[in-house]
Amino acid sequence: MATQAERRQGDSSLVRKIHEIERASHDKSHFLAVASHDLRQPLHALGLYIAELRRKVSGEESQLLAGQIERSVEAMSALIDSLLDISKLDAGLVEANLQVFDLFELLNRIAADFKLAARIKNIHLVVRPIHGNVLSDPVLLERILVNLLSNALRYTKPFGRVLIGCRRRAQHVLIEVRDNGVGIAPAYQNLIFREFFQLNQSVVGGEKGLGLGLAIVDRLVRLLGHSITLHSAPCVGSVFTLKLARVNQPALIFNQTGTYEPQPESWLAGKRVLIVDGDPTVREGTAMILKSWGYNVSAVSSIDAVQAGLLNGESWDLLISDYRLDHGATGIDVIDLVRQYLARVIPCILISGDTSQPVLQLAERAGLHLLHKPVKPARLRALIQHTLKELTH
Repeated sequence: MATQAERRQGDSSLVRKIHEIERASHDKSHFLAVASHDLRQPLHALGLYIAELRRKVSGEESQLLAGQIERSVEAMSALIDSLLDISKLDAGLVEANLQVFDLFELLNRIAADFKLAARIKNIHLVVRPIHGNVLSDPVLLERILVNLLSNALRYTKPFGRVLIGCRRRAQHVLIEVRDNGVGIAPAYQNLIFREFFQLNQSVVGGEKGLGLGLAIVDRLVRLLGHSITLHSAPCVGSVFTLKLARVNQPALIFNQTGTYEPQPESWLAGKRVLIVDGDPTVREGTAMILKSWGYNVSAVSSIDAVQAGLLNGESWDLLISDYRLDHGATGIDVIDLVRQYLARVIPCILISGDTSQPVLQLAERAGLHLLHKPVKPARLRALIQHTLKELTH
């Protein structure tokens, strides 16, 4: 039999090994999280070049091939986004910015973003929001609800129904995402929040998920101090219920860049756009696609080049800058420089591969539109039109 000293030594060795495993896991998560900008960068550039390729190629076969490449890139982008989200949460790099806000606008905006996807799949999407102030992080809460709605649409068959709505319950507000889709058997209901767990269910259009959406939901719910429950049955559907604290104090106004439909752009032809990005592939790809849209484009790599342009008398109607530039400069520094030198507020769009809360808060405080890489060209085009239109109205 082992002596007490030997047992203590064995326990100590086991504890050390557990700590080593935990540290290695944390280091892996931290590495992926801080590398997010570099991982998103080539995907962002690739999306821009594919959009330009689709514009230039003709013929049904070429268009089909370009479309298949585009779908593959979108799938890869979705996987990387999910992996980075998981890594940042596990590394403790995501901070909750709790504030009081009204759910009404948030739910309406989310539902509006999903209406087209629901219509394409012949699914009836219903939204039943309420005016109710809650304590949460609106950005992270939106990510939770987007993941839940995406899953509901994915596993609901054509002519089915998906609902997102709210209920008041004493000191809480319940947000429900309901569907009458394939449902989840009781044996699997405790497993669905695990990474890469996928049900062997039929999916509309074969669009199977990555098995990460609900794992992200679980981590975000715990980070925010909320709770989530599931009621489901096979062939009946599922109900995910999110429970939030209800508060009576005044709400802050929460604004976030949405999705804008492109407007007629004849009046935009020849508008001068400055692109600032240290990556030559991204810089050239962005310039190429903006020129094809009719803009007069200048593209530089640094804040020094921007300053040189200002000293030479250059001026622009719109500025698009990457957040992270060389020598510690940021896109916000560039925007401040241009606005101060020109003594006017020109419209600006900030693009970043860093999805952390501090970057989002900096952009909000500066009143800037922020897009996260990889950016779909259609979304960039719509936001450019919206931003320039804002200035003229």
